[in-house]
Amino acid sequence: MTGDSRKGAPSGQDIDMTVMQGVLDHLDQGISVFSADLRLILWNRRFTDLHDFPEGFLTHGLGFADIIRFNAQRGEYGSDCDVEATVRHRVDAAMEFQAHRFERTRPNGTILEIIGNPLPGGGFVTTYSDVTVNRQVAENLRDSNDRLDQMVERRTQALQDSEERHRAYGEFLEATVKHMPQGVCLFDNDLNLVVANKIFFDLTQIPASFNVKGINFHEFMLYNAQRGEYGPGDPAELANRRLEIARRMEPHAFDRIRPDGTVIEVRGNPIPGRGFISTFTDITARAKAEESLREAATMARAMLDAPGLLVLLIRMDGTIVDLNQEAATGLSSTKDAMIGANIFTVMPPKVAERRFAYAQQAVFEGHAVYFEDERDGRWFETTMTPYPMDQDGVHRVMIIAHDVTHRHHAEQRLREATAMAQAANRTKTDFLAAMSHELRTPLNAILGFSEIIAREMFGPVGDRYRIYGQDINSAGQHLLAMINDILDISRIEIGAFTLCVEQVNPHELVDSCLRLVTTRAEAAGIRLREDLPETLPSLMIDSRRTKQILINLLGNAVKFTPAGGSVTLRGALQSDGGMAFHVADTGIGMSEADIAIALSPFGQVDTGLDRRFEGAGLGLPLAKSLAELHGGSLEIISTPGEGTTVSVYFPAACVAR
Repeated sequence: MTGDSRKGAPSGQDIDMTVMQGVLDHLDQGISVFSADLRLILWNRRFTDLHDFPEGFLTHGLGFADIIRFNAQRGEYGSDCDVEATVRHRVDAAMEFQAHRFERTRPNGTILEIIGNPLPGGGFVTTYSDVTVNRQVAENLRDSNDRLDQMVERRTQALQDSEERHRAYGEFLEATVKHMPQGVCLFDNDLNLVVANKIFFDLTQIPASFNVKGINFHEFMLYNAQRGEYGPGDPAELANRRLEIARRMEPHAFDRIRPDGTVIEVRGNPIPGRGFISTFTDITARAKAEESLREAATMARAMLDAPGLLVLLIRMDGTIVDLNQEAATGLSSTKDAMIGANIFTVMPPKVAERRFAYAQQAVFEGHAVYFEDERDGRWFETTMTPYPMDQDGVHRVMIIAHDVTHRHHAEQRLREATAMAQAANRTKTDFLAAMSHELRTPLNAILGFSEIIAREMFGPVGDRYRIYGQDINSAGQHLLAMINDILDISRIEIGAFTLCVEQVNPHELVDSCLRLVTTRAEAAGIRLREDLPETLPSLMIDSRRTKQILINLLGNAVKFTPAGGSVTLRGALQSDGGMAFHVADTGIGMSEADIAIALSPFGQVDTGLDRRFEGAGLGLPLAKSLAELHGGSLEIISTPGEGTTVSVYFPAACVAR
């Protein structure tokens, strides 16, 4: 009962004993009632079943200590417990007659929720609920609702012996209903309320003013209909429809969603000749979990049915347990026809042998196996993953195959195109190397004769011819340098370039490079600066090629720096033990896009400044390639309008120790 003391509230004395006994007989919780002297005076069949007590063991007046001792002796509290110590401890705790609630796991794995409450005048009533299913994983939630499937038929005759026991029985029943973990209500044959607990009113949010014995079921239904609990429609019609269903006195079970979203599981069972009892349980959390499971299953199925994805679950003997439509189509069949078939029998023997070997590998190694193979002209990228064994203990494998035929063909075309491009590049490189060699022979003659004319080695010539000879020689030297660069690039590309490594003093190296560009810098009105620490160690490098790098960088810096600017060559050891040279200018600079062009062979940057020295765009690419041949690198940092810094790094292996 609710404990409501206002006039009209039902009391234990008013409740028909037979009806009360019927209530106990139709509850799915175990119930026990002990007197003030800890003697068993009331219990139900569910209490016996939950504890696996032998038939006839429980008798009226049986002592609480005797039950504890029996449980301890059969290992209910642990296999190594001290029986008598356990009995004393639990009896002492019971004699305190305090409300208590806890869970106990029985040796068979059953988890019992035990709720005890003291009774007026002494003694206590205890309910026992099997909550094992509630502790299982979410996928078993749907199977956890059979709380009222077992009916209790055995009656306790001892409580009908006297009016005093009749009154006590009513009090015990009222306390039991009050402390039930579910909402409970009982209506008689005329559909008038007999008893209901507080949880029932809390779950349904029906006002406590309805908790009056004798109020008709129709008033509950009409109140709910008027506040929209049953959806749109005429409240009277909605209430009458439910009243007609209740009059049938038939077992019923359904889930009702309240307007606030709460999901209530309603279960009702008739008590022959006495009305019916209903229980109300809040299953909102479980309903949400089940909905999440359904959504996850739908999403998983949609993903598995994606075009081009073949998914199969097989047993190790090849039997197909499940597959998606794409897999069935790939096997030239239907899903219904393929389930139960043997996948290895629908494949060519060699293909089946390979697939079986991969499946064995996945199971024995315990992890996914990836492979790619071809069947009937189609290429598949396949993953075989070990799957939990079935109920017969047979290993299973999940197969996910992706048709990658188009990708495989594209890769093949790419490989062929790459090979053709590489062949064309080699042909180009060979041609440039040959042409460079062929051009140098007549060019040497031009340089020799132009020098003879310019120096008047065979006698005086006119000033005009002498100047012509100087111009021819200057142009020839420029052309020779360009041909040499082309030849070097070609040799590097085909891997025919060899470094001549020797020990080099970095100060002497830098001084010689600066001397070669000093005249050009002075003519352009540009200041040359050197910034090298005195203690720089020697380098193990190709001296000639390193000079070629630095002269190219210095020449570019002078070329693209307006008059009045400066070019600085710095050198320093790096934190990793290597050495770096930095050529910094105050010239016109480059954008990121221009840097990429400048580093490509024959790349010409549109500088917006008339070039004073022509070039083929090979200086920076050649310098970068020569640095990389040493195991180093070349980097450019530049800002348009402010200047450029080109850094050449030599690794620690190039630094002499």
